[in-house]
Amino acid sequence: MRFVIIEDDVSIRKITCNIIKKYDLGTVVAECGDGLEGEAIIADYSPDVALVDLLLPGQDGVELIRKLKERGMDTSFIMISESTSQPMITKAYETGIDFYIHKPINVLEITSVIRKVEESRQLRTVMSLISQTTARYVSPDAKPTEQDDNVKRTRNTRINRIFSELGIISEAGAKNIYQLAQLVDVRLSSGQNQTYQLHELYQELSVAIEQDVKTIEQRVRRAIAKAMQNVANMGIEDYHDDKFEMYSGALFDFKEIRHEMASIQGKSAYHGKVNIKKFIEGLLFLAAE
Repeated sequence: MRFVIIEDDVSIRKITCNIIKKYDLGTVVAECGDGLEGEAIIADYSPDVALVDLLLPGQDGVELIRKLKERGMDTSFIMISESTSQPMITKAYETGIDFYIHKPINVLEITSVIRKVEESRQLRTVMSLISQTTARYVSPDAKPTEQDDNVKRTRNTRINRIFSELGIISEAGAKNIYQLAQLVDVRLSSGQNQTYQLHELYQELSVAIEQDVKTIEQRVRRAIAKAMQNVANMGIEDYHDDKFEMYSGALFDFKEIRHEMASIQGKSAYHGKVNIKKFIEGLLFLAAE
């Protein structure tokens, strides 16, 4: 991946560059210490990832990101700051950042976060490719081949394995999640608008299986909440566990996983919030990998 670093502390820029190079995370294509100059650099280079300080001369990081997001840039943003103000952090996430890293920067945290951003970008790419490369399934003359059947069987096996590792395979909602994933897959495969609404899927599934929409939604949310709790426990036991790193980034918003971890440890009264759409699309991504 291609990185741009906007940070007014030269030593932090140097440390971050060295981490990216040492751990083979990508290439730093540009860096600077000013918010206005940083906006121009990111717009010019269109990097995959921009690491941006919150407090910058010229303009702060939140304003910088807001302006670039309004341009529709595909860059993923990681904010770095020593601020622990919850309103500031919330505002940063609302602006569209992917992750928030507290100073002083930690090698393990920054490498883990960057890899999660890479997984998230891969997910978006895969979901886009699914919709672009499966036009033959839309043709009325197209018939499933033996290869297609094998792909479906392999995907089903992988989804069952994922449910098992998440500890939800026996949950009633797991079957409904799988059914919703099939509906999403059909939409993406047929090239339909990817901005589908969950309530549309619930309604469609409700008719197909003759069950109440509310019941389906509650089952799904309960199963995903349990999966989040189990993944958070993985992270508490071993922050660098392979399954934790994979599932926390692909199926959940990582900041919500951290909220759930804090809740389990008694450090917060708030649980992490589940994003059903992200979970389902992440499930399809992992099953297709």
